[in-house]
Amino acid sequence: MYIGFLGYVIVILFLTGSLILLTDSKAYKNANMKKEKIASLFLGWINISTGIALLAVQWISRYYFW
Repeated sequence: MYIGFLGYVIVILFLTGSLILLTDSKAYKNANMKKEKIASLFLGWINISTGIALLAVQWISRYYFW
């Protein structure tokens, strides 16, 4: 039986990416801060993309290699 923390990391990446996209980017847009808005959008999507990649790796390793 595998007990790991990868599932928690995936959830945290999805949540932080979503929160960055929903809160920070809109706050920077309202404050007319263009560079900060672009950086927050980039980091938010990087978090979500990393979560999706880790989810795929976990799924592949669980169903094809074990």
